[in-house]
Amino acid sequence: MRIATKKLVLCALMTAIVFLITFAPFLQIPSPISQGYYNIGDTAVMIAAILLGRRYGFVAGAFGSALADLARGSFIFVPITFIVKGIEGYIVGAIARGGEENQPSNLRKILAVSAGALEMVVGYFIFELVVIRMIDKSLSVIAIVTDLPGNLIQGALSAVLALVFLTVLYRTKAVKKLLR
Repeated sequence: MRIATKKLVLCALMTAIVFLITFAPFLQIPSPISQGYYNIGDTAVMIAAILLGRRYGFVAGAFGSALADLARGSFIFVPITFIVKGIEGYIVGAIARGGEENQPSNLRKILAVSAGALEMVVGYFIFELVVIRMIDKSLSVIAIVTDLPGNLIQGALSAVLALVFLTVLYRTKAVKKLLR
């Protein structure tokens, strides 16, 4: 499989953007339950996946988000963030692109970002339920369930922001020039 230089550069750029948006302290809200934080980095993961496809969406989501956790010092979240955000990018790209190279329909984009947001919420919920509770025995299931609304808001806000930003990009024809 030959990787086009332009796609590789765009993937690296999107990975850096995912990192910056996830890591930016003024865009973070600490979680009152876990050692994690809420952010809008999923917006960039979703945009990368819709523009570049599932493979590049996986790479940008996994590496950009995990590196942000690493740089922030949230070491316990690095492996799960790599997995959850990578799968999120893959799912969004797979649903939105559907194997086609042209612009995805609005319905495909909405389904894609919704599925990606839901996967993120479920992924972190399972991680907190299993791994964090092994480390912190005092953490109750109820406490983890109370963290769900924050993750749901993060996913929903990121999905809406991604759709708005993509609408602007597609209307200005910037995407066609960028991906040509």
